Amino acid sequence: MKVVAAFVFLAFCALGEDRTVALNVESAACGPRDVKLEVKIDRSQHPTPAPPEGKALIYVVDQEIHDNIGVDGKWAGANDRGTYFFVAVDSGEHHLCAYATYWGASWLSLHSLQAKAGDTYYFLPTPIGNGGRGGRYALEQLDPDEGRYLVSKARFGTSQPR
Repeated sequence: MKVVAAFVFLAFCALGEDRTVALNVESAACGPRDVKLEVKIDRSQHPTPAPPEGKALIYVVDQEIHDNIGVDGKWAGANDRGTYFFVAVDSGEHHLCAYATYWGASWLSLHSLQAKAGDTYYFLPTPIGNGGRGGRYALEQLDPDEGRYLVSKARFGTSQPR
Protein backbone atom coordinates (compact mmCIF):
# COMPACT_ATOMS: atom_id res chain seq x y z
CA MET A 1 0.00 0.00 0.00
CA LYS A 2 2.84 2.40 0.83
CA VAL A 3 4.42 1.68 -2.56
CA VAL A 4 1.15 2.55 -4.34
CA ALA A 5 0.77 5.74 -2.29
CA ALA A 6 4.36 6.73 -3.06
CA PHE A 7 3.83 6.05 -6.78
CA VAL A 8 0.63 8.16 -6.85
CA PHE A 9 2.37 10.98 -4.96
CA LEU A 10 5.32 10.99 -7.37
CA ALA A 11 3.00 10.89 -10.38
CA PHE A 12 1.13 13.98 -9.14
CA CYS A 13 4.44 15.75 -8.49
CA ALA A 14 5.59 14.97 -12.04
CA LEU A 15 2.31 16.21 -13.51
CA GLY A 16 2.60 19.45 -11.55
CA GLU A 17 6.19 19.90 -12.70
CA ASP A 18 5.20 19.27 -16.36
CA ARG A 19 2.42 21.86 -16.05
CA THR A 20 4.88 24.40 -14.61
CA VAL A 21 7.33 23.79 -17.46
CA ALA A 22 4.52 24.17 -20.03
CA LEU A 23 3.38 27.45 -18.46
CA ASN A 24 6.94 28.79 -18.41
CA VAL A 25 7.48 27.91 -22.07
CA GLU A 26 4.14 29.50 -23.02
CA SER A 27 4.75 32.68 -21.03
CA ALA A 28 8.21 33.08 -22.64
CA ALA A 29 6.47 33.35 -26.03
CA CYS A 30 2.83 34.46 -25.59
CA GLY A 31 1.17 37.45 -24.04
CA PRO A 32 -1.53 37.05 -21.38
CA ARG A 33 -4.39 34.82 -22.56
CA ASP A 34 -7.03 37.19 -21.21
CA VAL A 35 -5.96 39.96 -23.63
CA LYS A 36 -8.10 39.93 -26.77
CA LEU A 37 -6.78 41.77 -29.81
CA GLU A 38 -9.05 43.38 -32.38
CA VAL A 39 -7.85 43.48 -35.99
CA LYS A 40 -8.54 46.48 -38.21
CA ILE A 41 -7.97 46.07 -41.92
CA ASP A 42 -6.31 49.00 -43.65
CA ARG A 43 -7.23 48.78 -47.33
CA SER A 44 -5.46 52.08 -48.09
CA GLN A 45 -1.98 50.59 -47.79
CA HIS A 46 -0.05 47.35 -48.35
CA PRO A 47 3.36 47.91 -46.74
CA THR A 48 6.11 45.35 -47.27
CA PRO A 49 9.20 46.99 -45.80
CA ALA A 50 12.67 45.55 -45.62
CA PRO A 51 14.10 44.99 -42.14
CA PRO A 52 15.17 48.17 -40.34
CA GLU A 53 18.91 48.66 -39.89
CA GLY A 54 20.29 46.13 -37.38
CA LYS A 55 16.97 44.25 -37.07
CA ALA A 56 15.19 41.24 -38.54
CA LEU A 57 11.60 41.37 -39.76
CA ILE A 58 8.88 38.81 -39.07
CA TYR A 59 5.77 38.69 -41.25
CA VAL A 60 2.76 36.70 -40.09
CA VAL A 61 0.04 35.97 -42.64
CA ASP A 62 -3.23 34.20 -41.88
CA GLN A 63 -5.68 32.39 -44.11
CA GLU A 64 -7.96 30.61 -41.64
CA ILE A 65 -8.99 32.06 -38.26
CA HIS A 66 -8.27 34.86 -35.78
CA ASP A 67 -4.84 34.36 -34.18
CA ASN A 68 -2.95 36.30 -31.54
CA ILE A 69 0.78 36.22 -32.25
CA GLY A 70 3.27 36.64 -29.44
CA VAL A 71 6.98 37.34 -29.50
CA ASP A 72 9.08 36.98 -26.36
CA GLY A 73 6.17 37.04 -23.90
CA LYS A 74 4.22 39.95 -25.41
CA TRP A 75 1.48 40.04 -28.02
CA ALA A 76 3.05 41.44 -31.20
CA GLY A 77 -0.24 41.54 -33.09
CA ALA A 78 -3.17 39.57 -34.40
CA ASN A 79 -4.55 38.42 -37.70
CA ASP A 80 -7.98 37.66 -39.05
CA ARG A 81 -8.69 35.57 -42.10
CA GLY A 82 -6.72 36.90 -45.09
CA THR A 83 -4.61 39.49 -43.26
CA TYR A 84 -0.94 40.00 -42.45
CA PHE A 85 1.21 42.14 -40.19
CA PHE A 86 4.93 42.44 -39.49
CA VAL A 87 7.14 43.14 -36.50
CA ALA A 88 10.84 44.03 -36.24
CA VAL A 89 13.03 42.12 -33.77
CA ASP A 90 16.65 42.30 -32.66
CA SER A 91 19.14 39.65 -33.73
CA GLY A 92 19.24 36.61 -31.50
CA GLU A 93 16.93 33.97 -30.10
CA HIS A 94 13.21 34.69 -30.01
CA HIS A 95 10.20 32.69 -28.85
CA LEU A 96 7.05 32.96 -30.96
CA CYS A 97 3.52 31.93 -30.12
CA ALA A 98 0.29 31.59 -32.07
CA TYR A 99 -2.87 31.36 -29.98
CA ALA A 100 -6.32 30.93 -31.47
CA THR A 101 -9.82 30.22 -30.24
CA TYR A 102 -12.54 29.01 -32.56
CA TRP A 103 -15.90 27.39 -31.89
CA GLY A 104 -15.10 26.90 -28.21
CA ALA A 105 -11.75 25.23 -28.85
CA SER A 106 -8.37 26.86 -28.33
CA TRP A 107 -5.02 26.11 -29.92
CA LEU A 108 -1.47 27.04 -29.08
CA SER A 109 1.66 26.64 -31.16
CA LEU A 110 5.19 27.67 -30.19
CA HIS A 111 8.23 28.26 -32.38
CA SER A 112 11.78 29.35 -31.58
CA LEU A 113 13.66 31.52 -34.04
CA GLN A 114 17.32 32.49 -34.26
CA ALA A 115 16.92 35.83 -36.04
CA LYS A 116 19.73 37.52 -37.97
CA ALA A 117 19.82 41.25 -38.66
CA GLY A 118 18.80 41.99 -42.23
CA ASP A 119 16.82 38.76 -42.64
CA THR A 120 13.07 38.44 -43.16
CA TYR A 121 11.01 35.53 -41.85
CA TYR A 122 7.49 34.49 -42.80
CA PHE A 123 5.05 32.51 -40.66
CA LEU A 124 1.61 31.02 -41.24
CA PRO A 125 -0.57 29.82 -38.33
CA THR A 126 -2.37 26.71 -39.56
CA PRO A 127 -5.06 24.44 -38.06
CA ILE A 128 -4.28 20.85 -39.05
CA GLY A 129 -6.84 18.06 -39.32
CA ASN A 130 -10.63 17.95 -38.95
CA GLY A 131 -11.03 21.42 -40.39
CA GLY A 132 -9.19 22.67 -37.32
CA ARG A 133 -11.55 20.99 -34.84
CA GLY A 134 -9.89 18.48 -32.61
CA GLY A 135 -6.73 18.61 -34.67
CA ARG A 136 -3.36 20.24 -34.20
CA TYR A 137 -2.36 23.83 -34.74
CA ALA A 138 1.05 24.86 -36.07
CA LEU A 139 2.94 28.10 -36.51
CA GLU A 140 4.66 27.15 -39.74
CA GLN A 141 7.79 28.96 -40.93
CA LEU A 142 7.43 29.50 -44.66
CA ASP A 143 9.89 29.50 -47.51
CA PRO A 144 10.57 33.19 -48.33
CA ASP A 145 9.10 32.91 -51.85
CA GLU A 146 5.87 31.41 -50.52
CA GLY A 147 5.79 33.96 -47.71
CA ARG A 148 6.13 36.92 -50.07
CA TYR A 149 3.43 35.43 -52.32
CA LEU A 150 0.95 34.96 -49.45
CA VAL A 151 1.63 38.47 -48.13
CA SER A 152 1.00 39.88 -51.63
CA LYS A 153 -2.47 38.28 -51.61
CA ALA A 154 -3.36 39.30 -48.02
CA ARG A 155 -4.70 42.58 -46.63
CA PHE A 156 -2.66 44.62 -44.15
CA GLY A 157 -4.04 44.60 -40.64
CA THR A 158 -3.25 46.41 -37.43
CA SER A 159 -4.37 45.25 -34.02
CA GLN A 160 -4.98 46.62 -30.57
CA PRO A 161 -6.51 45.31 -27.34
CA ARG A 162 -10.31 45.31 -27.26
